[in-house]
Formats: sequence, structure tokens, C-alpha cells
Amino acid sequence: MKAVSGRDNRLYKWLYFALRAGIACSLCLVVLGFILFGITEAGFARSIITLGILILVLTPFSSIVLAVVNFLMEKDKLYLGLSITIVCILALSLVRALV
Repeated sequence: MKAVSGRDNRLYKWLYFALRAGIACSLCLVVLGFILFGITEAGFARSIITLGILILVLTPFSSIVLAVVNFLMEKDKLYLGLSITIVCILALSLVRALV
């Protein structure tokens, strides 16, 4: 079993932080949207809820982008290529879903 290096550990910490921050931000926006939905006009509240859901959808995308940056700094061409391919697939599917 291979030990985790300092750089890998740093990547895992950043990925962990990005996923937790994305989920927490999304949750706060959705809850705020539901609260505003009950006390103000529905259009603004729906926009806040939609923003929260969009952040939730983009959270995994941000972790892949962090991995791309990490592999670029480490000059690991194999995993860099795989990560860029995954980013392109996610971006194309997101664009296709929105259009």
C-alpha cells in the first residue's frame, strides 16, 4: 500500500474544503430562498433557490478543476489529460442540459 505524500494530502484537503464549502453555500442559499419565498415575492426567492442548486451542480466540477491544477503543477501528463477530458465532458453535458 502506497503512503500518501504531502502533495497528495494537500490536494485531498483542498478537494475536501471545496466540496464542503460548495455544499454549505448551496444549502444556505436554498434555505434562504425558501424563507424568502414565504415572506416576499416569489420571483426573487426562486432566483436564490436556483442559484443554490446551480452551485450544488457545479461543486463536483470545481473539485475536478482543482485536480487539473494539481496535476499541472506536478507535471503528471497522464492524470492531467484524464482530468481535462472529464472537465470537457462535464462542461459539454452542462451546456447541453442548459440549452
